[in-house]
Amino acid sequence: MTIILTAILASSLALGSFNANEPEAAPPAEHQAESTPPFADAGELLDALATHDQSTDSLTGTIRFTTINALENDRQQRFGKLSIQKHDTGRHYAVSFNTLLIDERQEKIAEQFIFDGRWLVERMPEEKQFIKRELVPAGQTLDPMELMRDAPFWVSVGQDKDRLLASYNAELLPSTQGLLKNADFPELEYLAAMDHIEGAIQLMLTPKPGSGFEDDWEWVRIWINPETLSPTLYIKAEWTGDLQIVELYGVKTNAKIPSEVFDTTSPDARDGWNIQISNWRGQE
Repeated sequence: MTIILTAILASSLALGSFNANEPEAAPPAEHQAESTPPFADAGELLDALATHDQSTDSLTGTIRFTTINALENDRQQRFGKLSIQKHDTGRHYAVSFNTLLIDERQEKIAEQFIFDGRWLVERMPEEKQFIKRELVPAGQTLDPMELMRDAPFWVSVGQDKDRLLASYNAELLPSTQGLLKNADFPELEYLAAMDHIEGAIQLMLTPKPGSGFEDDWEWVRIWINPETLSPTLYIKAEWTGDLQIVELYGVKTNAKIPSEVFDTTSPDARDGWNIQISNWRGQE
């Protein structure tokens, strides 16, 4: 199942109970068991993802979205819920964040981001702020390859294998590679000890020179559960050294999702809402 990729989308870990505290540190590297990718190469994995996607009508899960600004030494984590529903007009996506953690300070928030295949909505109920942007003109669908430019979430790796492999070097790696003993990003080590990483398939994407994507980011790594073929972890490294990390837990597929979760209807301005609507203006 694919996940919307826009820079605007900013992320209760439900592992039985909510816990927004810092994850426990990873055990020593010697105790980590490397996994062997169950697919022969990236192309074989992409084929499996495409087949799996056809039988997946919906996906829900709890999410932790971490951003690390290297220059300012700023780290923020958002916690919430992700919902995806297959529709005649394409995938509909909704992310609702309820908790923000900055350093040791935790606060409740209400941030909702919804994409209905055409409109992207940012709704902040507490501030009564509503922003609605038309990302796709009527009658057209969003190109997931273009979304990869600003993606803080998983890329649509299973939908267009030939295009992806033409623009990116794709490589299967052991599950903990790049997390342990990473001199450039030592802060990633704690992820190697997470249950959802053990035995996961790691797919690394690097833009090819001349692809037109090489200036967007340095690399993206995606971890996928080999049994369910659902994404569990996404890490994007900017050339600036900034990181975007998304973890997905408690994934359920093909469950019914209430239609109101994807509602992009504008609220009534008479109720005090500050409403901003931007219609499609063509490619910039």
